[in-house]
Amino acid sequence: MKLRRPRNSTLFSILVFVVSFGFWLGQPQPVKNYSYVNIPELSSTTTVPVAVETTVVETTVPTETTIDPMMVETTLPTETTVVP
Repeated sequence: MKLRRPRNSTLFSILVFVVSFGFWLGQPQPVKNYSYVNIPELSSTTTVPVAVETTVVETTVPTETTIDPMMVETTLPTETTVVP
């Protein structure tokens, strides 16, 4: 396959694209604002003692909410299948 020379209008369009793309790349970028990130400065860090929580959590279950294993039915209902 033999390549032929493109038309002058095509070459001109490619030249305009390359020049405008170069100008677009040269535009200054907006400065990103990182002020929403709360990073303390290293020189102003202080240590604060943490209070230890001493509340006692009750872990026993009242007897009226427990399930008696003897009262639970352990048998499963039988399924009937019909073989064709």
